[in-house]
Amino acid sequence: MKPITHIASRILSAFKSRNQRRLRKLNDEVLKAAALEFNNVNFNLAVFSYVMSKIVSKPRFLMPEFEPALRGIESSLAKLVDRMETADEAELLAIFKDMEKYIGRLEEKDPRFVVDLVTKGRLKMAATFYAQGMSLGVAAEMTGLDKQEILDYAGETMMFDRLKEEKSIEDRMKTARRLISG
Repeated sequence: MKPITHIASRILSAFKSRNQRRLRKLNDEVLKAAALEFNNVNFNLAVFSYVMSKIVSKPRFLMPEFEPALRGIESSLAKLVDRMETADEAELLAIFKDMEKYIGRLEEKDPRFVVDLVTKGRLKMAATFYAQGMSLGVAAEMTGLDKQEILDYAGETMMFDRLKEEKSIEDRMKTARRLISG
């Protein structure tokens, strides 16, 4: 089993048990994996693990009326874990789109956010890459987000002040080599 598949399996378990703290720790793990080996699947897994941690941290989303959407997220995530090692990227990204639909159903019933949870997750992951030492241009290019949006989010959240780990020179070189050769 690939390490990222193992992390995805643990994310599913943490989401099923509604364990927000564990989801956040797993998000940190998948974010590191995505920074070292960036691809759309790893990036989306980082985004959605963050989003799922936000969902389970909100008691209102754990009420019975939201249960069908939560089960839909679980089902999509289980399918992702099951297909991760054999499916192509397009199929896996389609599964993430299914998860996004279920998350949208949660937000339809309780719209409290300025931006939707998935967009917020993408911004947070891109800003975290930047805060960890990835260049703004590379973070924007890799995530498909606008540089100014990333800067605005990073500045509003003061994430640079809270970030514990910076990206090592060795990790920066690995990323640079991969981007040049890729």
